[in-house]
Amino acid sequence: MAAKKDYYDVLGLKKGASIGEVKAAYKKLAKKYHPDLNNNKEAEEKFKEGLEAYQTLSDSKKKANYDQFGHAAEGFQGFQGFRGAGGTRGFDFDFGDIFGAGGNFGGFSGMEDLFRAFGGGGQGREADDPARGANLRIDLSISFEEAVFGTEKTVELTRIENCRECKGKGGSGEETCSQCQGLGVLRQQRRTMFGTFVTQSTCPKCRGKGKTIKNTCKECQGKGRVKKRREIKIKIPAGIDTGNHLNLRGEGNAGINGGPNGDLFAVIFVEAGKVFKRDGVDIYAEMPISFSEAALGTGLDVPTLKEKETIKIPSGTETGTIFRLKGKGVKKLGEAGHGDEYIKVIVQTPGKMSKKQKELFEQLAKEDDVKKQRKSFFERVKKKFK
Repeated sequence: MAAKKDYYDVLGLKKGASIGEVKAAYKKLAKKYHPDLNNNKEAEEKFKEGLEAYQTLSDSKKKANYDQFGHAAEGFQGFQGFRGAGGTRGFDFDFGDIFGAGGNFGGFSGMEDLFRAFGGGGQGREADDPARGANLRIDLSISFEEAVFGTEKTVELTRIENCRECKGKGGSGEETCSQCQGLGVLRQQRRTMFGTFVTQSTCPKCRGKGKTIKNTCKECQGKGRVKKRREIKIKIPAGIDTGNHLNLRGEGNAGINGGPNGDLFAVIFVEAGKVFKRDGVDIYAEMPISFSEAALGTGLDVPTLKEKETIKIPSGTETGTIFRLKGKGVKKLGEAGHGDEYIKVIVQTPGKMSKKQKELFEQLAKEDDVKKQRKSFFERVKKKFK
């Protein structure tokens, strides 16, 4: 017969560890090797070894004898095995001692959750409890103008609705389920080292309702819900932008067993504008101006979202200059006020010119002091590198 392992080694402790350390070590071992959580012989043996070590080292008298004489201690009685319900307990603390009073073990909170982990029982949501319907999503593309000013769109979608023929009941002629006797669950007793526990699972015949339908609805085939194609009107508020979504409450799938409907989420995608580019609530546009307008200055009519505006172009304006029109941008979504509009002017160089235009530009060139500036520049460079 193989020699017994040292009890302190079994629990991973140093010789002479306190009873408190023994209990803590055994709790850790029990969690790891408990037979209900490990379906293998090796784990069961480790659990038995740990329990045997705990029986001795958690008792002050037995511990004192073992510390002095080891396994040869007089009167030592080894592991007696599991006695089952009504038998002698193999240890002197209860379920909560192992898994934490009130408990939290392996992510399970409380005794019901732990029972459910061992046997699938517990008090989860029953199949006939009301449940909220699933949410739905649609992607909705709208034009630049529709996003700026707001609009109303009609969309088509398929969703699950309660059957109108049977009003969501699945048929008529309810009868008590013969398999679960109207309980909606099937109960099973399970005997463990901790006693006898009753576990329960949803009845597969009535799906937890406790009742079955004698006359199945032909419209929904007894499901109580059907798929329908529907048209939904969606109001688009002014100022909406790509990435925003609208929540239409109650327009999703129908609830189960009288539960509320889910919601419909419309995710917005805005098409690019033909005149303006948008950045949040601000808009941008480019306007061409002639060489003479830039040089002499002028009043320039520019488009806005609602009507045209006139801006003053000062003389000597360079290409790329940006002018701001305050409050002429997009309405701020859900609040007062608008963004701004920015106009960038682009000076157009004349292309094909008439004889008259050419003569005027030649005359202008004679008066142009840019040539004088370039000549001065080259003269300075020449002197520097002599």
